[in-house]
Amino acid sequence: MQTTSLKPFPTRQDAGRALARRLTHFMAACDTIVLGLPKGGVAVGIEIARILGLPFDVLLVGRITVPGCGDTPLGAITSGGVRMLNCAMIDNLHLTEQDIREAVLRKSLELAEREHAYRNERPSLEVADRNVILVDDGSSSCAILRSAVRLLRRQHAEKVIVAVPVACHNSACDLRMEADEFVALAEPASNVPAAKCFEHFETPTHDEIRRMLKSAPMDAAYTN
Repeated sequence: MQTTSLKPFPTRQDAGRALARRLTHFMAACDTIVLGLPKGGVAVGIEIARILGLPFDVLLVGRITVPGCGDTPLGAITSGGVRMLNCAMIDNLHLTEQDIREAVLRKSLELAEREHAYRNERPSLEVADRNVILVDDGSSSCAILRSAVRLLRRQHAEKVIVAVPVACHNSACDLRMEADEFVALAEPASNVPAAKCFEHFETPTHDEIRRMLKSAPMDAAYTN
């Protein structure tokens, strides 16, 4: 769906409700979960999960970089330690195994600390052999979303469905090629900052995300 003008959503929750209407074929599916990319994707994703009757969790994804190499991404990693590396870039930069180990460890510790701040004692959802609806509010780059899809595949997700309120047409095309299914409510021709897609766009704090996650739908296996 391409649009030339975009009417902002009042809140992230409103965007989540609109996305849920496009995802009703997953309603109460026992093999499907919803994952939100912090920070903005959490509120959107929880609303989708509540409406569809699906369990919700957060997915933290970080870029692996090496000090002294600028901001060149050498790979990506999740808070659970699943990673992928750009071996060609590593070779071109003549990085040692020690360089890479230190970079991976640094990002792993950073993501683990953030996840603990969000999750506390709440268990993580199992991804293997399940459909995953991956949700963002438009704040994350196309590159991060692509990395998230690939990392979920490494965790043996059955299918990965990317759901976002807004994505520019070029990013939407890229993500359709990457994911098994891609859902966006609007696809403007050029990139629109996420802040302009919402009337209220305050960035959630760690405490707010923790409270949202605490009240989010859980997997039935953890509630019996």
